[in-house]
Amino acid sequence: MAEVLSLIHDDPEVPAFNLSHISFRYFQTFRDIIAYLFSRGNSETDTNHPIVVILNSDISGEEGTLDGLTPADKKLVLKYFFLQLNVIIVLPSHLSAYSQINQKIASVKKLITNRISRVETWTGTGSSPINDHYSQNSGDRELEDIISTMSFILSNNTTKSHRTTDHIIYLKDLIIKEIDFQSLLADHSPGHLASLCHAVGHWAFPAHELTNDDLVYSVFLMIKYALRQVEKNHSDTGLHIPTSNELLGFVFMVRDTYKNGNPFHNFRHAVDVLQACFHFLIRLDCLPVFKQLKFDPKSEDVEFLKEDYVNTAEQELSSSPSHSPNHLNHLQTLGLLIAALGHDVGHPGVTNAFMIKNLAPTSILFNDRSVLESFHSSVFINKILAVNWPTLLTVHTEGEMKSELSLREIIISSILATDMAEHFEYIDRLKNLRSHDFIKHNNRVKLISSLLIKCADISNVTRPLRVSSQWAMVLAREFDEVAMLEKKISLEDQELDLSKDLIYTRVPKQLDSILEAVPTLHKGQIFFINTFAENLFNNIAELLPELKYTCDIIRENKEFWLNRNE
Repeated sequence: MAEVLSLIHDDPEVPAFNLSHISFRYFQTFRDIIAYLFSRGNSETDTNHPIVVILNSDISGEEGTLDGLTPADKKLVLKYFFLQLNVIIVLPSHLSAYSQINQKIASVKKLITNRISRVETWTGTGSSPINDHYSQNSGDRELEDIISTMSFILSNNTTKSHRTTDHIIYLKDLIIKEIDFQSLLADHSPGHLASLCHAVGHWAFPAHELTNDDLVYSVFLMIKYALRQVEKNHSDTGLHIPTSNELLGFVFMVRDTYKNGNPFHNFRHAVDVLQACFHFLIRLDCLPVFKQLKFDPKSEDVEFLKEDYVNTAEQELSSSPSHSPNHLNHLQTLGLLIAALGHDVGHPGVTNAFMIKNLAPTSILFNDRSVLESFHSSVFINKILAVNWPTLLTVHTEGEMKSELSLREIIISSILATDMAEHFEYIDRLKNLRSHDFIKHNNRVKLISSLLIKCADISNVTRPLRVSSQWAMVLAREFDEVAMLEKKISLEDQELDLSKDLIYTRVPKQLDSILEAVPTLHKGQIFFINTFAENLFNNIAELLPELKYTCDIIRENKEFWLNRNE
């Protein structure tokens, strides 16, 4: 069954209700459908059913508006910006062939009803050849326009022409012009937005106490703050400084490229990594201190989220008027933050090892090297930034002298650095950086950016214990999913019920509840701290002593887990 969104009334002559549906909603304008689809991103689950959008066949608005678009352009808007929602687009003239549409609905539903089946389909490790261009089954080929597989996203966004990109930018600009993205936030009251300024200020960032919409605004706050420094100090670079609505729209579109149903590698993780980078950069004096910052990294009282800030005018982060950055200039700082936001876009919820072992098409394309990281950087650059912020990809930074280092290079190198297979190589580079001063300036900037995003990517173990254990719990869930998928592929698990979806309870707020739910949590934490995290953070603290607080917390956390192990 499908969710039906329609621009035409259902009546005997246009029998939309003959479609196999779970709900039917009528919208007066195409703009209203677009706003509704963006608002769906606040959900924390994947869409496990197709969405049928019934367009009107005429142009119902003025030229230069969303409703004034041709049916072909309306289809392009839906396909480009809402691919993750499994959209089936129907014109009124097609409704009489409802049996064929229902067959398509059933085919899509079969592949996406269950979480494990969705991951299998996205990665191309299943038996349905959705992206097989040599397949004799044309029915499977039709599904590639509906289900966002990794192969489809890569091929369609790396091969589109400049003319097509320019036209999509035009459509994006119409969306920004007509939709007030702040109004789409579930709670956009002044007091609540002010409370999110304080959330961003805690090292114990309460990511699991925030909704997806809260996370969108948190991103907005941090990027806007970094942009203010760029605007003051790099006004001659040609970088477009987006309006508040443009920036919010950009964050909405980034969020919609993440898989909300992933237990760990989802938009929440991306925001958490961004917020960790943000704190590192402030501690290192790459960005000025802001008023709402909590200097005590162990401060984690989440009651501030319930406080009434309605009388405060501060719905953004406030800082001192001037600042001279250290280590990275303000443009390079912006590049790192943008990389952190997009470092896992489109993540399917599996590991590189899984992709390589099961001959996923994306793994073959990238020759089994940094498979997911290469995918993320390609999608982020070519699907999101090329349309939403193209000048970000052309601007060059300035260091001690004029530099040819571009923000695009910083973004790509930073995302690729998050491959854990390269972890020990970066440890060696870090040690060399500590012992040598003659590393070329551009290489130093890229290495520092890469090391900071690496630390942020695994910063869960350096957060205060309650927050750290929440992340450990959701990571365990994702590993369990990979194990289930492995069994499905190898036909070892014949009892896996694919007719219903995997449903998780909300992550508990209290540490005791987490430990009760996952009593073996300490094993994975001890292994990860000993094998990867402790060495990295100890070495980074020797190079950048301002980050020593992470070592102190990780040592306390490790001691707690070791005591549980005994």
